Amino acid sequence: MNSPANPALSAEHADFYARFQSFWAAPSGPRVAELIAPHATVHFSGAGSFSGAEYVDVMAGILGAMEALEVTPIDCAGAGELLYIFWRASARIGGEHCAWCGVDRMHIADGMAIEEHVLFDSAALQPAG
Repeated sequence: MNSPANPALSAEHADFYARFQSFWAAPSGPRVAELIAPHATVHFSGAGSFSGAEYVDVMAGILGAMEALEVTPIDCAGAGELLYIFWRASARIGGEHCAWCGVDRMHIADGMAIEEHVLFDSAALQPAG
């Protein structure tokens, strides 16, 4: 289901998934506003909750702090107004290569996420030792 043309996805979900893939091909804090509405609520494993407007700075901080961070969207599924995106991530943390998987669960309205849950085992971000 990793194709935005997947007929099982609504047109809105397929468009959002294509934009999500584009974001992670060239991520930046300001580009968060292409996906997440400013009034959205974002729940991020290990980091708490914040608004979509605040998420711009949070993402900029994450991208600046994590060496060689890469996120690859793998698959997605839609159910009503909800879109689930499964992804794999990797980065160098404490000099070691770390990899983990997660799921974003998003409530989509008018092409934007108005609620997002970023779910993953945040222990994967701790250096070994």
